[in-house]
Amino acid sequence: MFLAFLAVMAMSSRSEIPPEAWNCSNQIEVWCTVDSCDAKAADETTPMAVSAHRDGEFSVCAYTGCWEGRAAPVEALGRRLWAADDVAFSSNESFTANISLLIIEGEGVGFVRVGGIATPLLCARAESGGP
Repeated sequence: MFLAFLAVMAMSSRSEIPPEAWNCSNQIEVWCTVDSCDAKAADETTPMAVSAHRDGEFSVCAYTGCWEGRAAPVEALGRRLWAADDVAFSSNESFTANISLLIIEGEGVGFVRVGGIATPLLCARAESGGP
């Protein structure tokens, strides 16, 4: 019986197992203010590297550093949300930002809002255990 269980587990698709972590990146850069949102030209887009873990750790990297922190992720209907306020930037701790990170797990699509950036993300399951 135990061997049959192991065989079923080995044959199960990795997509059926909830991911422990995600790695995300942007293809475009969108900046929003109270009045409007504008996409940057393709040659002006800043690459971002975003990682998030089910235990709440996250990092949002752009420019010369990262906003790194911990949140209490909320899960609802296949969507996972990390939110944290006053997260310091690694290369300038006085430069803090509020972070909102949303990942739609079944689609591998996400969204990040940090500082003035409000941009869509493409996300993939991470092989490692953390960001």
